Amino acid sequence: MQQPFYDFISRLLPNHGIDFSKLDSQLRKQTIGKGDYLFREGEICQFIGFIIKGCFRIFILKDDKEITFDFFVENRPIADYESYFRKQPTRFYLQAIESSEILILNDVCLDLLFEKSQNGQRLQRLVVETLFFRFRDKLLSLYMDEPDERYLKLLETEPALLQRIPQYYLASYLGIEPESLSRLKKRLLSRS
Repeated sequence: MQQPFYDFISRLLPNHGIDFSKLDSQLRKQTIGKGDYLFREGEICQFIGFIIKGCFRIFILKDDKEITFDFFVENRPIADYESYFRKQPTRFYLQAIESSEILILNDVCLDLLFEKSQNGQRLQRLVVETLFFRFRDKLLSLYMDEPDERYLKLLETEPALLQRIPQYYLASYLGIEPESLSRLKKRLLSRS
């Protein structure tokens, strides 16, 4: 169960120097049902997680409309880091799109990873950089790319994801209405 998490750390920082056996007792598996929320706007995120199995979406509500910000699948960390570390209410909703399993990293586990391990601060920086660059790319794409370009990038970088998420979530992620997504797909299909 923990091996995918340990593999993630080893890919980020091959010479991490972390004794994984000390983490085993601190990691807790949690099963989340399809449609269930890990947190909602106004709550304080109480965990840092790592996805073992499943798919999630993070979204906001604006004028009673859900706007999907991003999707998270296996072998990725998941949380609202600002809410968790600053103990402030989140502005997001985090929902399972399918039945999922995550590892919950408690404070002791995070302390062992980031504070007490030889390269913990470097590991923490690499995790934050990975998340930052992902969100930066998303933000740039929203401002610089047309919806069809964003769709094609998603098709190129994460084709399996398109099979897992409902079309209305995908449309929201692309910043268009579901009907526009249907037209976009037909237009792209006719070009090929």
